[in-house]
Amino acid sequence: MPPHRADAIVVLGTALEEDGSLSLDARRRVERAAVVFAAGVAPRVIFSGYCGLTAPAPACSEAAAMADYAERVGIPREAMRLEERSRDTIGNAYFVARDHLAPHGWTSLRVVTSDFHVPRTAWVFDKVLGPAYDVAFSPATTELDGTVIAARARAEGDITTFLMEWIGPIEAGDRDAVERLIWEEHPAYAPSSALTTQSIRERIEEIARVHRVVETHGLRPQQARQEREAGL
Repeated sequence: MPPHRADAIVVLGTALEEDGSLSLDARRRVERAAVVFAAGVAPRVIFSGYCGLTAPAPACSEAAAMADYAERVGIPREAMRLEERSRDTIGNAYFVARDHLAPHGWTSLRVVTSDFHVPRTAWVFDKVLGPAYDVAFSPATTELDGTVIAARARAEGDITTFLMEWIGPIEAGDRDAVERLIWEEHPAYAPSSALTTQSIRERIEEIARVHRVVETHGLRPQQARQEREAGL
């Protein structure tokens, strides 16, 4: 067998259904990981995710639910690792690196997530991990109609804009800055944070409103904000 091309395949979690089962997006991610693993790309698969940033504590983590399904589609248990602390894409990158990659000196990973999620994930992973890591993507295809695709693209753009405001100033791979972000600023991980999940949600909603005005009226973002603030 030829040598593996990466140290690990990393599969990002997504919200479970109300009954704790995997969503279609999650199943597609696991199925894509199974294909990549069977191709000999990496000798291990890391499933990453506890639950969403604003979700209540689940009975089963996203990572554990994906691992159960992964065994059914051909990934052996001995090849799996679980990262069960992360509650967003920032946490995916940070805890996978801290708890699984760094202790073993693994620096090459192939990330599996949904196709619409790749641009934001690539940007976040670059911020958190930096140039010391070789990161490539193997997207899971989502078969959606045009309306749903457009809505998801808009939502991804809104979240990315917020992240650029929040963590944009961090230099890629600045470990000290990332540690401060996680343990002093991030509401999902910091013992005490001025930023709350509610304030994050409200800011993203505000960004979405500005973006929709821009789309509807063809206004520049600054002009859109001025008109919104003026009550126009």
